[in-house]
Amino acid sequence: MIKMERTCGSIKCDVIQNGEKIGHMDGVNLTQWFVKNKYRYTGTFSRFITTNPLESHSGINVDIIFGDRTIVIKDARVEWMKSTTRNGTFHAEKVESYEIQ
Repeated sequence: MIKMERTCGSIKCDVIQNGEKIGHMDGVNLTQWFVKNKYRYTGTFSRFITTNPLESHSGINVDIIFGDRTIVIKDARVEWMKSTTRNGTFHAEKVESYEIQ
């Protein structure tokens, strides 16, 4: 049974790779699915801007931090991008929350 459980979004999110901020994503939407007794996370973004244009490509693994919520999308893999700075989709391993200090 496939069941869509939750969705959330953010206007602007920071993108982290190997502990360093490499850019930001605009218009991020995340959907949590329950499939075959396991949670799956898929999402979309409207723009992906990086400080180094070579880091903006499909297949990159990043962490996405929602700026207006206490949510971190861990191990997100960018599956598809229209072009190097345009919209695309991603799949994530897990979603975590964090405390603002």
